[in-house]
Amino acid sequence: MTDEALRPLILAVDRNRRNLELLTQVLARQGYQVLSKISLEEVEEAMNTTTTIKLALVDISGFDARIWKLCQRLREQGIPFLVISPQHQAAVQQASVTHGALGLLGKPLIMREFLQLIQNLLKGSE
Repeated sequence: MTDEALRPLILAVDRNRRNLELLTQVLARQGYQVLSKISLEEVEEAMNTTTTIKLALVDISGFDARIWKLCQRLREQGIPFLVISPQHQAAVQQASVTHGALGLLGKPLIMREFLQLIQNLLKGSE
């Protein structure tokens, strides 16, 4: 088995290309493999071809209501996921939980806490 095969694969979804690049860099520095996707179509394709996704991080900013269908599909495929949003409103929290999210993270992310959460979630899925 290669070293890369041992590293957990995280699916990162974000419409903002710069934020997606930053998130990918932070996670890669922590030793994770990251599959970065900027559109719902790219995510659908990745989910159809990749079976080893251990966790998904879904920033709902800039997506329309179809993002919740994606979240539902993640849940149906047994892929744990977190929703990231600039709004920490009750409606966003409720929609996230209803569609199967493990939780809702508000922006801006506090990196140390965020990375600890990712590590804990991935440990629990081993």
